Amino acid sequence: MIAIKPFMASIMRTLEDHRASDGGYRRRKADPPASDLYGTVDAVILMYTLDKLPAEGTTAHAELVQTLQSFQQPDGLFPGDGHPPIHGTAFAISALELLDAKPLRPLVALDALKSREGLYTFLEALDWKRQPWGESLKGAGLYAALVLAGEVDSQWENGYFDWLWEESDPVTGLWRRGAVPVVADHSGDAPLFHHLAGSFHYLFNQEYRKRPLRYPDRLADTCLALDEAGELPRTTDKFSFQELDVLYLVSRVAMQTDHRRAELYALMRGIGTGLLDFIESLPKGEDDVLTEDLHALCGTVCALAIVQFVMPEQVDADVELQRVLERRPFI
Repeated sequence: MIAIKPFMASIMRTLEDHRASDGGYRRRKADPPASDLYGTVDAVILMYTLDKLPAEGTTAHAELVQTLQSFQQPDGLFPGDGHPPIHGTAFAISALELLDAKPLRPLVALDALKSREGLYTFLEALDWKRQPWGESLKGAGLYAALVLAGEVDSQWENGYFDWLWEESDPVTGLWRRGAVPVVADHSGDAPLFHHLAGSFHYLFNQEYRKRPLRYPDRLADTCLALDEAGELPRTTDKFSFQELDVLYLVSRVAMQTDHRRAELYALMRGIGTGLLDFIESLPKGEDDVLTEDLHALCGTVCALAIVQFVMPEQVDADVELQRVLERRPFI
């Protein structure tokens, strides 16, 4: 069993180390002193996960809301460094949701995608074969942004999920049909893991509305085949989002099918053990901070929340970490 209380204290010190003077946070300490979108959103997610968000009505809460809202452009988007504008928009709006707030302006830049025709044209045009991971930030972000902002209705959502259902790949269980290489030959333009990581982004949208996977048995086989081939990355020396992608997807598959469930849980425990070993190796001094990059730290801490849920007997903590994707989609 690993005690994570010292790690949690280090997270809070790291957040303080990245605090900006305007009420938000910097993604990297070396960045300019003003807050930025990704640093502020990552800080909100980290505080939510640790159950440390400032209470509504406090100055700290109001500053976070106002800082996040200030990143919105007149066209409604929230552009952020290093990601497509739709990703930044969904990331910011999903953080505002944790603070029980919404963007100040409508998302007018996305108006053409609020019809079923516009939505399907957009989804069809994504590069599902060569860039499934990066493009999923757009395809999944569009849903989260419009739904959390309250700008589309249930009919639009049904159209989105109908498209995902029809485009599920019957061989691998991933998205998109016809674009995913089979496990045996890896002949696609992107590695199979990139398709899995991309599918993770669509899955948390489906989970938000309790929509079932079409081929959960095939997806279980795909996850286990990737692991057997050594193609599921396991980070043992740095913070990362990759463990979150795999743990969330595998845990959801295991909830939807009995097929090879024991093997799926063994896979999750293996990843979880490696993650806990990494956390145990980190400095624990009272003055130690963890990283220059809040975004990577955010991924690891969200993965740790799933590890605690899956194998609580291995995590010694005085608080149950909040799993952010249980509340709303997007990360």
